Amino acid sequence: MRLHRFYISEKIGVKTEITVNSVELVNQIQRVFRLKKGDMVITFDGSGLDFECEIVGLEKEAVALKVIKSEPSRFVPKREVYLYQALVKKDNFEWIVEKATELGVTHIIPVMAERSEKKSLNEERLKKIAIEASEQSGRSDVPTIGQIMKLEDVILATSGTVNLKRLVFHTEGLNFATYQLTNNAVKTSLVGIFIGPEGGWSEKEIELFHKNNMDIVCLGNQVLRSETAVIAALSRVVLE
Repeated sequence: MRLHRFYISEKIGVKTEITVNSVELVNQIQRVFRLKKGDMVITFDGSGLDFECEIVGLEKEAVALKVIKSEPSRFVPKREVYLYQALVKKDNFEWIVEKATELGVTHIIPVMAERSEKKSLNEERLKKIAIEASEQSGRSDVPTIGQIMKLEDVILATSGTVNLKRLVFHTEGLNFATYQLTNNAVKTSLVGIFIGPEGGWSEKEIELFHKNNMDIVCLGNQVLRSETAVIAALSRVVLE
């Protein structure tokens, strides 16, 4: 039977016992999943290890766990991927965070583009969604959620990053399958993926990408919604 997985922000390391004090985690364990003393769970702390634990104590505001064994997590992202996602409608952005986490993105940075409709986000809610998606998917860590940045600032900040391959997805770019034949972007360990908002990148933004020598690619002749483009792009870049 598959055990429930829980993310613990405190490093577990060589500890043999863990005390869970998080109100949310305690509620999940005791009231949502109705786990009892003697039940087994998996905990992880972002170190790349899964810790199999036995529940040895249940109190109103705490759960005591005994670490039985540790082993490498089954899902460790192959490379470090930054997703620079233009702001879209609230529900769509939350969905993107969930799916990007499941696929193995390591950093998610919301970007303010010219055609972005949404101007703000609930950062704490996005972090919660990322944690739950990590728990569900079996990955060993939780992606970081950055603060909203202007596109110009993102480009400037990434320009000096050594070995970062920046890929901009746009309907008029070079077909990604063709691009792969002559480039090793998918094989590099550090990739930045830029996905536009509803309505796509503006002409001014495309000029900015060209000016900064960023590779512009497309996924086909069809026009994809922003959230669809994320899944398609990440499936090609992260999983291959």
